[in-house]
Amino acid sequence: MTTNTGSAPARRLLIVGGYGVVGTAVASAMRNTDWTVLTAARRAAPAQMLDGAPTPDHLRIDLLNPAEIRDARSRLESVTDLVYCAYAERESMAAAVGPNASMFDNALEGLQLAGAKLQSVVLIGGGKSYAEHLGPYKSPAKESDPRFMGPIFYNDQEDILWARAQTRGYNWTVLRPDAVIGPSIGSPMNLVMGLAAFAVASRELNVPLRFPGRKAAWTALHQVTDSEILAQAVLWALTSPSARNEIFNVTNGDHFRWQHLWPEVAEFFDMAVAAPQPMSLAEQMRDKAALWERTIRKHNLTPTPWSELVSWPFLDGQLNFGSDMVQSTIKIRQAGFGACIDSHQSILSHLRRLREYRLIP
Repeated sequence: MTTNTGSAPARRLLIVGGYGVVGTAVASAMRNTDWTVLTAARRAAPAQMLDGAPTPDHLRIDLLNPAEIRDARSRLESVTDLVYCAYAERESMAAAVGPNASMFDNALEGLQLAGAKLQSVVLIGGGKSYAEHLGPYKSPAKESDPRFMGPIFYNDQEDILWARAQTRGYNWTVLRPDAVIGPSIGSPMNLVMGLAAFAVASRELNVPLRFPGRKAAWTALHQVTDSEILAQAVLWALTSPSARNEIFNVTNGDHFRWQHLWPEVAEFFDMAVAAPQPMSLAEQMRDKAALWERTIRKHNLTPTPWSELVSWPFLDGQLNFGSDMVQSTIKIRQAGFGACIDSHQSILSHLRRLREYRLIP
């Protein structure tokens, strides 16, 4: 997809949260365009992308530090578009509101102070906008559904975006994926990496692959968003008039049940399947760091610290949701974005990529 042709002015995209699962996918997708890319994050950029490609220009910055934002003005002046997918995890939803709202507001303020002439902002939200983290919710969930009582920082970020866009005159799009999957390093809230790590630990301990969630989750409908599908949606949102000033759900376009997918995951790892056994992965995986270190040495894997590999409470939440998880994607399809993928194929393809990148054996 090429977005700058003929005499059109060059566009420079800033990806805040550049090397999480979303930012990695967006940065990779931008290689096929003639945009220039700047990534920004608290951490330094990796030496290279997972596939060996060079990383884009990178700005190491703490968006909660006003001094660092002021010092970065010269790097931000040429930015024309923003994709915001950063996240600061805290101990509770309430505690997460302040830093996540401030980081986003500071990013927009910093661009304004730098003199950047923003054309569009794409904010990555998620399924928590529909209160799915609280339990069963109205489904299929639609973008027109009313907000629920917070705390939820997505609401705060959206309010900030709308207010600033109105005064500064740029376009905005909010994309709401759910359970984004894809390869990345250092982004532990990643379903496919969690599945892989649990399966590898089970295999190394010579036990069968048991679904660790509760019975209701075994048979409920679930959904995921392939990171490459989301990256395509980001490019579409940046350039499509029908995406301007709208909110869109983005998923793979289908649903799955763990009872049907689980045998395929076991087959990928050449493992036997046993009956589901509900357990707390946050508890059961707490003592597996030494096992992971041995696995890295045994299979000559790319070293990844156990503490940065998977957020086990996040995986517990994903595998224990016992009601149907369904977001409607009819709005984005009617607006012109139709990319989709079979979720079984999506998960298995990303497991293959994790193996290809030597993140798992």
